[in-house]
Amino acid sequence: MFKMPDNIEYALPEKIGNPELFVGRKEEFDFFLGDWYMNLEGNFPQNQAILSRRKKGKSSFMQRLFNILWSAGGEKKPGDLQVIPFYYSIKDSDQSLRNFALDFFTSFVKQYVSYKGRNKEDIRGIFTFEELSEIIKDKELEKIYRSMEIKIAKDDWAGMWDVASETPAVIGQLKGEKIIQIIDEFQYINEYIYNKDGEKLDRLSGTYMHVSEMREAPLIVSGSEVHWLLRIVGSLTGRFQTYPLENLPEDEAKEAIERYASFTRTTIDKEAKEKIWQLTRGDPLYIKALFLSRFNRSKDYTIDDNIIQVYEKEIQQGEIYGTWMEYMYKTFNSVNKVNSKRIMLYLFQEGEERTRAQPKKALHLPSPDEEPERKLDALIKGDLISQGSTA
Repeated sequence: MFKMPDNIEYALPEKIGNPELFVGRKEEFDFFLGDWYMNLEGNFPQNQAILSRRKKGKSSFMQRLFNILWSAGGEKKPGDLQVIPFYYSIKDSDQSLRNFALDFFTSFVKQYVSYKGRNKEDIRGIFTFEELSEIIKDKELEKIYRSMEIKIAKDDWAGMWDVASETPAVIGQLKGEKIIQIIDEFQYINEYIYNKDGEKLDRLSGTYMHVSEMREAPLIVSGSEVHWLLRIVGSLTGRFQTYPLENLPEDEAKEAIERYASFTRTTIDKEAKEKIWQLTRGDPLYIKALFLSRFNRSKDYTIDDNIIQVYEKEIQQGEIYGTWMEYMYKTFNSVNKVNSKRIMLYLFQEGEERTRAQPKKALHLPSPDEEPERKLDALIKGDLISQGSTA
């Protein structure tokens, strides 16, 4: 059973910036530090894929989960099971398999050494692969490091990735430990990594057909490009459970409103808090944008018009607008470009629930549409359409 640490050390810098701005996610922590953690201790953890659109709070949640687990390690007693977190975010830019494997391996070594030595500076430090030998004190990890050196000397990119991807599980097996792999933006693994011939490795996720079965290093992955991630999870048959990340519930949303108001020196009262809750429905992006907006010049949300004016600016040209435009472009681009837009506009104009057959008939959609269920599921999990009472 997991014991919450008395104090959280922010060994991994969190993207949210000020840690005090992180609020809630009780339901998610109750699951991952409750039943899921106990299954981990029982050597039967289920790999999880966290799904939601951009700026819903995935990275903040996963980074906070890392810091809680890292901090808990400092309070472990001799003989306790060591549960060691490893956080990695896959970049959305082109890179070679060689550089990807090296970066993945280097990140793991830094974080593992940091946990074991209780030195958060090892995570934050900049190390080349060659410099890792200076901080490795563990003989099992040193042997793996030497194996990676051999693969590098042979310029064996595939071999380098094999070593890097299996290292967390191998270390867990050798040391009798559990490594929780927290991989953010997992969908990019098939989009931006290239081999020696400059060819995109669009099936690199296949690595995890094998790696995800290694109980010593279960995976919690996330993706904001929901359709891409669902496609990967679908190809890794039965190896991942999906976990949609929802908006904050009312009590947590109102606490977030209070904290952002204090942080931005914006005046609110009970009525303003209720209005902002009704407007945002607990969406982290909307709460953050309303308070950090450059249009929030009055710093006074006790006046209704100020809230509305800032909100209108945000959805026309601010962060809310920019986020949705970028997100919808990428989603539509991968989920049947033209027809997904037409379905969205149709549902918006109708303003009420429709069955699958109705837009298909009204829009003269081709029949059968390839992978219709998977595309609809991606739009639902991406907050672009809702499930409806009849599924």
